[in-house]
Amino acid sequence: MSNLKLLSVFFLFLVLPSLGAAQTETSADLFKQGTQFYVAKDYAKAKESFSKALQNDPHNATVLTNLALSEFQLGNKPLAVGLLRKALDSEPELSTAVAGLKFVLSQMQVKEVPHQIETYETLRKNLLQPVPLTAYLILSTLLFFVAGWLLLGYAGARRRALNEETALPRFPTVAVILTLGFVIFTGLLGLKIYDLSVTRGTIIEEKVALQTAPGENQVSILDLFGGMEVVAHTTQGDWVQVTYPGSLTGWIKKSSLLLTR
Repeated sequence: MSNLKLLSVFFLFLVLPSLGAAQTETSADLFKQGTQFYVAKDYAKAKESFSKALQNDPHNATVLTNLALSEFQLGNKPLAVGLLRKALDSEPELSTAVAGLKFVLSQMQVKEVPHQIETYETLRKNLLQPVPLTAYLILSTLLFFVAGWLLLGYAGARRRALNEETALPRFPTVAVILTLGFVIFTGLLGLKIYDLSVTRGTIIEEKVALQTAPGENQVSILDLFGGMEVVAHTTQGDWVQVTYPGSLTGWIKKSSLLLTR
């Protein structure tokens, strides 16, 4: 068995137990069927079963991951990338989706177009995407209370020392560091909330022309390639306005884009 098939089966058996009891019986049955078809290398039927299971829970990261693997086996690599990104948007820490996305991208030759590397996009890739919103919320709240308690204790000790004319307490280095951490994580929390408000999608065709306006036979600005992630803006009929981060804004057909958020 090739490394690709071994890795695919490995993913499937890892994610199968994570389909919680909260799923309906029908969804669980469809998921089981899809897994059986996949192991039997009937990827078209596996795709069909996983797609039906997804109808009951469109944001189920486990089902999205397995559907992505089926699409990959059928040769639809850009679509597999989009589905895996959608899975990670629902569950950023799902290890099978993280590994799956890395693997699928390694099997593609994702072309680049001229663009500027934006600081925000780098920050998003390294700090915002991999971390759930709740993690930043919990850390910010925890740092707020601990730093506040230490600073209040220092302020009280300093006041007593001044009143009693005794030596002042040590400078609260730990409290200052924790306060700085609170400011940083609160800033990241704000950026995470903003990032969640931005609609993004993945190009799911091998190549699509970015046009200056919606409609057929408009002026083409540049070509976007399968697997690229873009920011989606407004829609007009069968067309959607998108921006490739650090590059240009234009229009593509909605059928060329899978919204991942």
